[in-house]
Amino acid sequence: MAKLMSQAVHNLMSGAKRSGSMATTHSQQPHIQYENTYKMEPDSRFPIKKAENIIKEVLERGLKDEKYDAKRSNLKAKEMADSVKAKVKQLGFSRFKIITLVTIGQAERASVNIVSECVWNKSFDNFAEYKFKNESLYAVGLVFVVYTE
Repeated sequence: MAKLMSQAVHNLMSGAKRSGSMATTHSQQPHIQYENTYKMEPDSRFPIKKAENIIKEVLERGLKDEKYDAKRSNLKAKEMADSVKAKVKQLGFSRFKIITLVTIGQAERASVNIVSECVWNKSFDNFAEYKFKNESLYAVGLVFVVYTE
């Protein structure tokens, strides 16, 4: 009885898994624990002017001679947002979460308000924007950068 009791205690202590009436041990993946960096501030502020120039370049190049087309605007906006995000990431600010938005609309009698809210640290987090307009359409490009500790 004592041997059976000590086997049960051993199984519990070693992480054994009961399957039916037989105790079996299951393989466990090694647990990797990463150390916290406790880095609460970025090394430098995010360059908003560079981000604005990237948005301007992408919107002007992609929409300069375009006519508004409701069917193609969705895909065009997504492609441009992806392009802006890729170029902003190349600036090398790895600890910032980057969110990009591009909105395209018809310029004829258009009225639009774009509002966003976010909880962020005003010391490190920021945004950049650029507005584009031609005779047929308007576009607004936004980049939000949020520092991740």
